[in-house]
Amino acid sequence: MRTKLSGKKVLIFGGGGFIGSHLVKHLCKESCQINIISRDTKKNLPLFFANEPGQIKIKKINTFNQQEVDNLVDGCDIIFNLIGILAESKKNKFAFVHCKIPEMIAKSAKKKNIRNFIHISALNVNKIHSSSYANSKFLGEKKIREIFPNSLIIRPGVVFGKGDNFTNFFSSISNFSPFLPLIGTPEINFSNGILKSFNFTKRVKFQPLYVGDLVKFMIHVYNEKNKIYDLVGPVVKSFDEIFDVILKHQGKKRIYLPLPFFAAKIVAFFLETLPNPLLTRDQINLLDHDSVSAKGLVNLKKVVKNPASMETIVKNYL
Repeated sequence: MRTKLSGKKVLIFGGGGFIGSHLVKHLCKESCQINIISRDTKKNLPLFFANEPGQIKIKKINTFNQQEVDNLVDGCDIIFNLIGILAESKKNKFAFVHCKIPEMIAKSAKKKNIRNFIHISALNVNKIHSSSYANSKFLGEKKIREIFPNSLIIRPGVVFGKGDNFTNFFSSISNFSPFLPLIGTPEINFSNGILKSFNFTKRVKFQPLYVGDLVKFMIHVYNEKNKIYDLVGPVVKSFDEIFDVILKHQGKKRIYLPLPFFAAKIVAFFLETLPNPLLTRDQINLLDHDSVSAKGLVNLKKVVKNPASMETIVKNYL
């Protein structure tokens, strides 16, 4: 059966990551050539069941420079950029990963006359000014749109599914800790007076988006140009409601420990000294803004009529 992707050569930067692996699995059902770009071709990439022999190729990039990216982009029809990091390290900085790499890809796409360039950003990066992560993501978007105006930018909220760094993270914590942190609760505002300064009803809000719905949306709209789509799932949940879903599936009970933002930043300060920090102060700044979007759900439902909720999906992978 011929589809709109039949015969296309698809290039995916970050195809071995969480979202990338799910995108590749969906693309395997199409009659298209899939090229996954990776810095390390020897690492354990996900197992993909290709529709045709030779459908998937892993291409190594030694260093991200303009010439290397030009060579990889040459001859492809569609580019997906899924590269991103949640925390900086000595080797990976937000400015390079979220700004310079997208800029290089956009320049190559323009130079090689690529028809479709789809870039995955993040929800609310245009609104959150206190986070280096968000600022770098937004700057990367601006660079892309300046160089390649016909790009398609998708801003998903928190994404969950097999291999995610969200539900799996808290599931892992629950395996050894009797406590799960309610980050952002209570809200503290001393301007209201000491007796009214603690608001324990305050919760950080999310609209978790199933990765399968995200990639369906990406594939459906890949041919659109010069657009930005916010994207979120069907149900608004707070940390404790997400914990409820995880623990119900595991058959466990845990104590939810209120952790206001100032205390969370103190904890994150010490965690940042670890080689792979579990939490950073920059991530706390992100959590100070609810990851919700009414428009994002409307966008999703234009393509996915019945978006999946966490309750129906976590049992399949946790």
